[in-house]
Amino acid sequence: MTKDPRARALLANVAAYVVVIALMAAVNLWRSPHNLWFIWVALGWGIGVAAHALAFFLRRTKRPERVFADPKARGFTVHLFAYVAVIALLFVVNLVATPHSWWFYWVALGWGAGIVANAWAVFGRSRPKGSGSAARQADTPKPKAPGAKTQSTPRKKSATPRKRSKPKA
Repeated sequence: MTKDPRARALLANVAAYVVVIALMAAVNLWRSPHNLWFIWVALGWGIGVAAHALAFFLRRTKRPERVFADPKARGFTVHLFAYVAVIALLFVVNLVATPHSWWFYWVALGWGAGIVANAWAVFGRSRPKGSGSAARQADTPKPKAPGAKTQSTPRKKSATPRKRSKPKA
């Protein structure tokens, strides 16, 4: 198993999803096979699992584009994905459950206002130079890969001389 705690968390999330949905499907098919309700739970929870996976893979990529490098842009991308997926699911639920009464658009409008505000906060405002996360990332040293040679910095001379060991014969 991987040592990365984020990867383990994603794998645990996927494993819990698979186990619980399988149990729900078994109960649903056993108790009421004519009414397949577990599909709605699988779709709803599946959006959350997919959003978790998207956040994980956006963080792990080494691409330089802002959506990958900037944590705020990555967060917005995950929120936008969840919004589009949930609204699409609610549209289908509305179409199947109550086709004569449209209600999904109220959720789309309310949540959409939050998405617009999030987009404005991430992309719309002009930021003073040096305040963005890209500037913070440029200032922080990048971690070295295991086994990579590091540049040695010159040492300051100490006030006391070093003792030299005698070479072995």
